[in-house]
Amino acid sequence: MPFIITDDIRLYYEIRGHGKPIVLIHHLAGSYKSWKFVIPKLSLDNTVVAYDLRGHGRSSTPNSPYNIEDHSNDLRRLLVQLGIEKPVLIGHSIGSLIAIDYALKYPIEKLVLIGALYRAPSSEVYEKYVRIAVNFGMRALAEYRRFHKEFTETLASNYQAWNSLLEVYEETTPIGYKNAVEGLLKAKDYSDELMGINAKTLIVYGTYDGLIVNLNVFKNNMKNVEIKTIDGYGHFLNFENPLLLSEIIKNFL
Repeated sequence: MPFIITDDIRLYYEIRGHGKPIVLIHHLAGSYKSWKFVIPKLSLDNTVVAYDLRGHGRSSTPNSPYNIEDHSNDLRRLLVQLGIEKPVLIGHSIGSLIAIDYALKYPIEKLVLIGALYRAPSSEVYEKYVRIAVNFGMRALAEYRRFHKEFTETLASNYQAWNSLLEVYEETTPIGYKNAVEGLLKAKDYSDELMGINAKTLIVYGTYDGLIVNLNVFKNNMKNVEIKTIDGYGHFLNFENPLLLSEIIKNFL
């Protein structure tokens, strides 16, 4: 099994393809499988690394909050052990914060941020999500959010997309989710530091993604940024329209 072990943290990863190194950083309650519809396109001309964040999938689940800096340090150790020096980083949701933190500390080739955050989200809704996950499980959390129409129809009504999301949700343990959320809610505000990222950056949102409200912060605070919006889709573009997302990324690369 492909694991990297650092400081008692075991990170599961998969590598496919040959060429320029691309690293995929998944969303909260995701896994490397969050990219299963994107990897085939990107790996035709590139070496693609997808891995499970701590507390997710097959990686270790330490019993303490996972700060963004912890995830960033995990990523650094993974890339050092794989011998990857200057990757293209692609981060989705919480993965965008991890990619930003990494890019401010280490050399990267390019940066892609999907459904991006630049600071911690509001805590109230996530505290409710944690209570549901801990008491009833991760599938119950997904179904709760679906029932309350917190997912777009392009996700919730698409059999393949919805079941793919359920698959990665259920690979995350409630305690892993809880610890990841607690760390996410401690994330600092990176808005004043974004100008320090020199790499060319692509920002991608679905027009129905609630986080698109962050778009102007990235647009106004980054030096070399390209913006793409995908009309009619939401936060989980990797499941809702992975072919178009893959094409947008490939064209940027």
